[in-house]
Amino acid sequence: MEQIDIGASRRLVYDQWTRFQDFPRFMKKVVSVDQVADEKLNWKAKIFWSSRRWETTIVEQIPDDHITWRSGGRVEGTVSFHAIAPDLTRVLVNIEYRPRGLFERTGNLWRAQGRRTRLELKHFRRHMMTRSLLEPESVGGWRGEIRDGEVVRAPARTS
Repeated sequence: MEQIDIGASRRLVYDQWTRFQDFPRFMKKVVSVDQVADEKLNWKAKIFWSSRRWETTIVEQIPDDHITWRSGGRVEGTVSFHAIAPDLTRVLVNIEYRPRGLFERTGNLWRAQGRRTRLELKHFRRHMMTRSLLEPESVGGWRGEIRDGEVVRAPARTS
């Protein structure tokens, strides 16, 4: 579990988070994110000297509150957004990771995933403070709702 406070409104922080295709701009290890459906994402990330690909399914997404996902039974997580003040939002990320193989288990002993998550959250905050906060009208997020892996309310994306 990792958390970070960001000096922006909960709506703006949530909207920026839902722009998954922007993640490679500020997350150092994320190479690409393709959103193939409202609830399906294909990721590519650099892990040491190689690249890994995986699919993520958003199981639940409630605007301005939280997003819960699963990735092939190995990774599950939730990111939640909490208004601390009108222009201060706490982002909590809870990830459950099941390592496979000696290499991943060794990294797990060093808490590499927690450190990477903490670092990527700092990159997200910097992106929010240097880009999103300066041009909030350009940050359009997906305001739909997903429950049990099914889209129950799907408004048009804003940009």
